[in-house]
Amino acid sequence: MISEKNLSKSLGVLIKDYRRQKGLTQAQLAKLVGLSTRHIGKLEDGTYIPKLSTYLNISKVLDFEIEELKTLQKYTPRTGEVQILQLLKKMNTQELMLSYKLLKAIVQDNGENYA
Repeated sequence: MISEKNLSKSLGVLIKDYRRQKGLTQAQLAKLVGLSTRHIGKLEDGTYIPKLSTYLNISKVLDFEIEELKTLQKYTPRTGEVQILQLLKKMNTQELMLSYKLLKAIVQDNGENYA
């Protein structure tokens, strides 16, 4: 059975992924579902699990089915992933660009090619 912590993290990843696919910012999604931008941020970073009514409202706006919750058990944050994301959130634009270049170089060294 999935733990509450993994559920909240996985649900956050699902919401963020669908929001990005729709080309929405957190602020735009917040406005559409009647929540604060801060609330959307907490949902996406897995700080807590939304009430079912909130989740249903978000799923309608982002056009995904509640049945997708079943697949969330397959996602478990990899070691260090949460810590990396927390660090990235704290970086300024210059630090983010430097980090991007470093990661891009590492990935290309491993034979992958990303734009």
